[in-house]
Amino acid sequence: MITVQLTNGFGNNLFQYNAARLLADHLGQEVTAIQPWPDYYATPCLQSLGISFDSRPRDHHHWARVDEKNYAETFDKKYENKNIFLNGYFEDYTFYEEHLSKIKQWYPPVKKRSNRDLVIHFRAGDRLFYKNEFYIKPSVDDYKKAIEKFDFEQMHIVTDMPKWDYITEKELKEMRFHHTATQSQSVPISESVDYFNSFVAAFAIYNPSMENRSVGGDFNFIRTFDNILFQHGTLGWWGAALSDASSVGVYGPWRSFKGDSNRNLSKIPLEGWFQWE
Repeated sequence: MITVQLTNGFGNNLFQYNAARLLADHLGQEVTAIQPWPDYYATPCLQSLGISFDSRPRDHHHWARVDEKNYAETFDKKYENKNIFLNGYFEDYTFYEEHLSKIKQWYPPVKKRSNRDLVIHFRAGDRLFYKNEFYIKPSVDDYKKAIEKFDFEQMHIVTDMPKWDYITEKELKEMRFHHTATQSQSVPISESVDYFNSFVAAFAIYNPSMENRSVGGDFNFIRTFDNILFQHGTLGWWGAALSDASSVGVYGPWRSFKGDSNRNLSKIPLEGWFQWE
């Protein structure tokens, strides 16, 4: 069988599970996932998508171990009768590009909406704090230039913020997200507040709608759109990749602050996708 170790982050988990299942299907094996910790927040959503978890204690030390570096070479018959343990992020579009139609069938079907509405996956939350990326984040004007590339009716926003409205420093301090930035990692909170509020002000002309859903609900919601725009969120990437959207804007530099370890996800050559920055 194949077991994949999940990390924190629903979008990360989709990469990890899809990598494991592609390998399992090729080798004719079962696949299960391991939670990053008990009571992991995303487990119910992942289960609702059909992902199975292994709750039995196992000793994986003698299993064949697979990460991004040796993943491709594991698609070999010599691994058919071996137990395999996957541990990594597997965020490389070349692993999935030719298999998206197959992967889409693994998830509950969604009905594509008949209108030209635009959904924006706006990753905020803990990403409003980290100084290593804050000062190179795309500005309101960058977003507006990308939005102008779409022919759309209504704008919808998917975000990890509890509301799409002006916030105060006190409110932001009291918000809890899946990651917590330490004080040494963070920019002054006044800058985080100003950044978020600048988008609330700028997007007001579009009269956007926003609802609170589970991360699984957000994933399914994004998949229903014909127009999708996102920065460097893995949830947004899979929502777009497993949709039937005709126009997808993905942030071109992805996470440029990562330097040489930056991922190639914005470079996937899918029809209708374009890079913005």
